[in-house]
Amino acid sequence: MLRLYKQEVFKLLKKRSTLILVVLLVMQNIVFAIFADVDSTHFIPKRLFIANFSTSSYLTLVMIAAAAAIITSEFEYDTLKNLVPHATSRQAIIISKWLAILTYSLGLYLLISLLSLLNKFLFFNQTFALTDKIAGMKIPIWQQWLITIAGGYVNLWLILSLVFLIAAALKKSSTAISLGIVGYFSLTIIGTLMFQLIKKWEFLKWNPLNFLNYPSQLIFPQIVGKMTRLSTTQLLWGNLVYIMIFLGIGLYFFSRKEA
Repeated sequence: MLRLYKQEVFKLLKKRSTLILVVLLVMQNIVFAIFADVDSTHFIPKRLFIANFSTSSYLTLVMIAAAAAIITSEFEYDTLKNLVPHATSRQAIIISKWLAILTYSLGLYLLISLLSLLNKFLFFNQTFALTDKIAGMKIPIWQQWLITIAGGYVNLWLILSLVFLIAAALKKSSTAISLGIVGYFSLTIIGTLMFQLIKKWEFLKWNPLNFLNYPSQLIFPQIVGKMTRLSTTQLLWGNLVYIMIFLGIGLYFFSRKEA
């Protein structure tokens, strides 16, 4: 397992696209910090800092692509048959891929978080303090920032677990990436309709899309909680349960797919 994990991490690091996407991620973080420094009216420094200078959404897209490709590449390039004889099982292969993506996602989250913190002290040291509060908020900026990061990371893995499932079932990275991106942005598009349906049929509150509201409810528990009809703890456990279910189904498909 350890050898397979090291191989997957090595393959990720050797891909040219990995370096390019990381560079773009860093550039976006810095550029938005500069925008906020130049025009603080339209680019509000405090809010941009909490959102890691708008890099969280782009990071999610990067991870969706990476998660889809790490699974489907074995089928598309017919390399799975070369891995199987050297692995203890198909399960070990896909678990090593999960761990590689876990490492990659943690690394990127740490990178943009540290970079955002550096930007705060470079550009906005005199503009606001981490102990300040945004109007209408009861918690300081640093706490809101950490909560947003933690909630976003949990949601990221809900999306990635579904991407893993789709990639293992369909063998097509383009399909898995497309569906992952649609799922990620669908909450904004159908959010109002979904809340109306939940209000009418409360059992719909357990649908996976509703659990993507977890980061928002961490910040606005009373307001968002009235719409999701779930507590913050229920949203957390729901995310974790769905992640395990999607990973489990993906594991099943990957184990039984022909190479």
